[in-house]
Amino acid sequence: MKIWIDARVCSNESLYGDFVCELVREFIAQNSQHEIIVYTTENLKLNPKKFFDTITAKKIFEKENFWLMIFFDSHLPHGYKWEYILLLEWLKEVFFPKSQWLHRKLEIRKLKRAIEGSKTVITLDGQTALELNERLNVVEDKISKIHWFFPEYTHALSSPIDIDVKLQHSLRWEYLIYDSWNELHNNFERILKTLQKLKESWVMLYIMILCDATSKDLDIRSKSLEYNVADQVLFLWEVSKDKESEYYGQSLWVIFSSIYESFPFHFSKALSYNCHIFANDIPANSEVMGETISYLDPLSIYNMRDTITQYAKNPKGTDYSSVQSNFSAKKTSDELWRVLGEEK
Repeated sequence: MKIWIDARVCSNESLYGDFVCELVREFIAQNSQHEIIVYTTENLKLNPKKFFDTITAKKIFEKENFWLMIFFDSHLPHGYKWEYILLLEWLKEVFFPKSQWLHRKLEIRKLKRAIEGSKTVITLDGQTALELNERLNVVEDKISKIHWFFPEYTHALSSPIDIDVKLQHSLRWEYLIYDSWNELHNNFERILKTLQKLKESWVMLYIMILCDATSKDLDIRSKSLEYNVADQVLFLWEVSKDKESEYYGQSLWVIFSSIYESFPFHFSKALSYNCHIFANDIPANSEVMGETISYLDPLSIYNMRDTITQYAKNPKGTDYSSVQSNFSAKKTSDELWRVLGEEK
């Protein structure tokens, strides 16, 4: 039998795109009896987000004698009626939209249509499965949860550059790294407020931003001035891979302030460099990371201040070996095959 995979999301320059690519490779490697056909942006040359491209994709897909199609997120063609399963990253567009009202309505409608027509909806975490059931009225029997994984992060092939980060940037105090986006759910403003509270308590730290999109965000620069911490926020963009190990290795820790995630892909670099992670105590983080990271109260800036102060005085060792062994491409692929009704 034939299995088709629409893997055009692999072309996205994101950790989720990297995750899909690695999963598809492992899924194919474990296959022993099916013919698997993978559609990518390179061989299909169609954008899954463009309406007219989806019509063309539908015509291409329906020429085949299908047994099953696998789609990622809601990018299936309009009017598609063959049997398929849907792997869903999260429901961010439902709860934390960044687009205009009409576009948001259309995105939610497309998502609901994709879920309604699917044979099975696969989620990354228990919270998303619960939200599908309670908020979008998806029956429990239609939802499957499988363990996902952190995509492999490749370090620089050349020798790392030996630098003293604090000396190079004339830093007087320790620094924290922030390497995520500044969308609504990322809630970066809370970090600036916490930095302000730390400053009032005479605990001086820098926040070093290593994300291009966040460093370009004028709102952050404005807020840093408003909270009187502009001299403690460093907008450094994304550093080259031959410098990353020094920037991460010399940091006090990596901090995140997101109040909504499904699987914490954005922890990948910190795990790769074995940096201690501070993140909000939300279901996706605690479900995946267990006791390996330090948790912040997403509702209390004073808790964030006190937790950071305590750790700065008594830093602890970091060990992510249990997380890395619990989550792997092979385990995820095994569970995906089981969802299809086949043991591996």
